Amino acid sequence: MFSMSSSRLVYAQQDAAADAIASAKQQIVVCYQAAAQAERAGANVTSLTFALNEAGVLLSKAELAYSKSDFSASGDFAVQSRERLSGFVDEAAELKTAGELMRDTDFLINVVGSTMGTFIVVVVGIRVWFFLKRRYGRVEGHAIEVARV
Repeated sequence: MFSMSSSRLVYAQQDAAADAIASAKQQIVVCYQAAAQAERAGANVTSLTFALNEAGVLLSKAELAYSKSDFSASGDFAVQSRERLSGFVDEAAELKTAGELMRDTDFLINVVGSTMGTFIVVVVGIRVWFFLKRRYGRVEGHAIEVARV
């Protein structure tokens, strides 16, 4: 009777550990996708990458413990992996929004800056042309002598 309840306990721990590992894997996939979206938006995802790496290390430890039939430690590592990623998706969304805003602002600055730069070059060029035309264009009837060497 004792061995039967002991084996049920082991199977229950095994099932719990397997569920925790599967859940941690799914959490890592979701978080990775959120980080990839933030990166595509132009966000700095260094902190997200660091968190994903830590969660991945904990998940690896959970899988190693599971393979050694240490289901208690396996479950603990899997839970720690999930806890390390708590709030991750929200942080990634914030970084994505900030990256999109920064990208839009950079685009606007580049467009306005290029337009203003072009306008300034054209206006200065026209003013220089009028200045030179007034200065050298009215020689009317006067011979321009060129010194020959």
